[in-house]
Amino acid sequence: MSNRSNALQRIQEKQFDAIVVGGGINGAISALALSAHGLSVALIERGDFASGTSQHSSNLVWGGFKYLSNYEFLYVSGLCKSRNRMAKAFPSRMVEKRFFAALDKSSPYPPWFAAMGANVYWALGRFATQRPFFRSLKSIKRLEPSIDATTVRGGIEYSDSMLLDNDSRFVSEFILEAEVKGAVVANYLELEAATRTQDQWTLDLVDNLTNEALTAKCGLLINAAGPNVVPMGSELDAQPKARTVFSKGVHFIVPQITDSGRIIAFYDDSQRLFYVFPMGHRSVVGTTDTSTEDYAEPVSDEDRRFVLEQINKRLALEPLTEEDIIAERCGVRTLVLEGDESVGDKDWTDLSRKHVLDVDPAKGVISILGGKLSDCLNIGEEIVDAVAELGLSPATSTEGWFGEPSESEAKAFMRRASRVGLDRKNTFDTAPTFAATLWRRHGLRANKILDLVEKDPSLGLSFSDLTDMCEAEVIVMRDHEKIETIEDFLRRRTQLAQLNRPADLASDEGMQKAAEILLGDRGRVELKEFGSGGQGRPAGHDDEPRNV
Repeated sequence: MSNRSNALQRIQEKQFDAIVVGGGINGAISALALSAHGLSVALIERGDFASGTSQHSSNLVWGGFKYLSNYEFLYVSGLCKSRNRMAKAFPSRMVEKRFFAALDKSSPYPPWFAAMGANVYWALGRFATQRPFFRSLKSIKRLEPSIDATTVRGGIEYSDSMLLDNDSRFVSEFILEAEVKGAVVANYLELEAATRTQDQWTLDLVDNLTNEALTAKCGLLINAAGPNVVPMGSELDAQPKARTVFSKGVHFIVPQITDSGRIIAFYDDSQRLFYVFPMGHRSVVGTTDTSTEDYAEPVSDEDRRFVLEQINKRLALEPLTEEDIIAERCGVRTLVLEGDESVGDKDWTDLSRKHVLDVDPAKGVISILGGKLSDCLNIGEEIVDAVAELGLSPATSTEGWFGEPSESEAKAFMRRASRVGLDRKNTFDTAPTFAATLWRRHGLRANKILDLVEKDPSLGLSFSDLTDMCEAEVIVMRDHEKIETIEDFLRRRTQLAQLNRPADLASDEGMQKAAEILLGDRGRVELKEFGSGGQGRPAGHDDEPRNV
């Protein structure tokens, strides 16, 4: 049986302690935490893992500097603590990045006040990063000549953390690690209906790849449906007490603006934070922060005009145009309102990305509202506590339930990779060697890549001018990463669709070969469709969600 067929069979045959509905960051960390604490868990996702908001973030794991303006010191302290834990646990996947904030005359705070805030932020972060600095106009011109300093008064430089690979890959790795720890996971598996009988849920599911109907049983449901968490709770008759509103964030990937490695920050004309941050050999500009009621709202012409206008006002470079946009990222932030809290035009951007766990003991449902990458470890631990309150018995973890393999295992891999010639320098990646890139992406699975290269050295060669990847890596990804469509591979398991135009990917012979390795003849067909503006979805996939 295929890996997916086996998972679907187990989902139907096994009685689970809990089933997690939703494969974004909240669902991923819940499945990992629960399985690591000895509980029987399944995770289902109606699309691909991390195919919603979790693939549209800024790739930042930060402590929430902006929330200091609302005096949310306790919240910022908690985010910083989580950020520090993640940076320590994922030393190859996360890196400390310097933020370079240029403050002009329209900024809400003078540079001296921002510098004071940066030092408070550093202290709340337990001094875990490099210290912040005030930057004069002269130093800004010298250090970041791409900035138009005409109206700049000064600035600050401080640190936060950033993912080296894309956010969606980081999330899917949590899910794959949950599977290693015993969870059963399946993408493209959708919840159609759910019935509660005594202390058991019976779920009616549909396989979105084959339209096959399935059933599953569990004691508890974890509602981690992201922006859809409230309507799903309503359908389950477990309506969360808190409410949600949506903020649309848009980023554009463009040719590289600065090679300094810093993240450039400033305030746009509406006094909202705006960034230029690195992604591979490209730059990302954004974001917007606009109210929306549609969590699937696409990028609009107005979004493009706004982002390009704001970035061109603040760069001393040839103006960017729509033709410079290589790829777009558009997702919604789910913001939580509790009690009588309301949103007005003036305080819209003051809302933070706090999370709320809503527990319904009578229905056996835990709903996760809000949340973000930086806060995910806190959510995982709170989920374990919540299921214990509902009668499950999670085991005490004798070792860390999250994190990368040990340093000794990493060194052993590097020695072995050197022997088979995979310690070559990268072209597109910032890691010092290709072996380091493989370890960062795959952890212990990277040894399976070496197994293949030892048998056939040609599988270790780069197969395309668009990437450093080798054929052996694609084979291991096919066998272990639950790639069901070409878009899964290009957009979420890798950054290829963000760093290259679709037509360039579709016409590349190496990419055509990779598509065939992953999906057979169907892969080439999907790649061609992707290049012509399609989504590269397999036959039988229904674009209209059936979810409860």
